[in-house]
Amino acid sequence: MNGVPRRLNSGLLRQSLRISVVMFVTASIALWCDRTAYLWYPLNAALIVVDDNDELTFPAATGRIMGTILGALLTFVVHTIASGWMAVLLTCLLCFPLLRLFGWQGGLSTAVNIVVMFLMIPRTTQLNWDFVFNRSLDSLIGIVVAVAVAYLFWPRNRLAELDRLDLALDQQIRSGKEGSAIDLTAGYLRLARLVEVALRSQQAALVRRKRWRQRLLIWETLLHHALELDRHRSLEQSGLRSPLLAAAMADEQKRVHQALRSMQLCREACR
Repeated sequence: MNGVPRRLNSGLLRQSLRISVVMFVTASIALWCDRTAYLWYPLNAALIVVDDNDELTFPAATGRIMGTILGALLTFVVHTIASGWMAVLLTCLLCFPLLRLFGWQGGLSTAVNIVVMFLMIPRTTQLNWDFVFNRSLDSLIGIVVAVAVAYLFWPRNRLAELDRLDLALDQQIRSGKEGSAIDLTAGYLRLARLVEVALRSQQAALVRRKRWRQRLLIWETLLHHALELDRHRSLEQSGLRSPLLAAAMADEQKRVHQALRSMQLCREACR
């Protein structure tokens, strides 16, 4: 627009390529196995699994697969006593606690997806064991392909991203560059957002074990004192010099060092 070229988002490009490869491979497998009559089952399941906000660890993949199987089994049982949206509601009410009980929360999306697809078929009398098995198998093929592609193409490790961003912020504060308030704030907000997403992923237990919530609190304190120190330095550079300003700078510098020391001790305790 207005002659200004737009910068291509690398994350969006990677995700688009992932989805394209997953759809192509899934459709190819269905065509090769002559299972194209219900092609939209594996394609839909694969599309749900290819999520850029999930690093797709093996526990997450297991949860999605087991969630699909559990959803299919519950659907077959529930359809004998109910149909339509009432059956969908009843099956979901049974799915949620069971998935949580077995620790398969990562399979909630695929479980609900399989429930809706099974119970919304034109004639519920078609929902027999043969139909359940074959459509569940189709969905599992899509899930396995999506997980495999996610591991082969730009695998994402959110914990490694957290460590890299944590180290980058630490180095930025220790460098003592002036006028870095915007960069520090943006880095902290990005770190906080990644921690919140990670706490909702399959690696939540590991995130808590590494005390990322406590480290965020230390970073909040550290950021506050680092920004105050940067503001005092700006005042000093502008020509404002006084004993009170020098004392305030010394105090903020001391607090920054104390917070950095606390952060280092926290990192060492989490190794």
